[in-house]
Amino acid sequence: MISGYIFTSFLIILGLIVMRFGSIHVKKFKEGKTKIKTQLSGQISFLILLIIIIGLIVYSVNGLLFK
Repeated sequence: MISGYIFTSFLIILGLIVMRFGSIHVKKFKEGKTKIKTQLSGQISFLILLIIIIGLIVYSVNGLLFK
């Protein structure tokens, strides 16, 4: 019981860190400090980051509410 709670808390904290990193990266990209050679690679990396964030949030909330 406690180990599941600790694991879920870890996933929530990890999700917050990933979201913070993503928001900083997007802000730098908009300011022009981060240069990506092709637009496609930028979109793919952003999509992967978004999928990771959504997956962590859904998994964490599901674990907290339904167990």
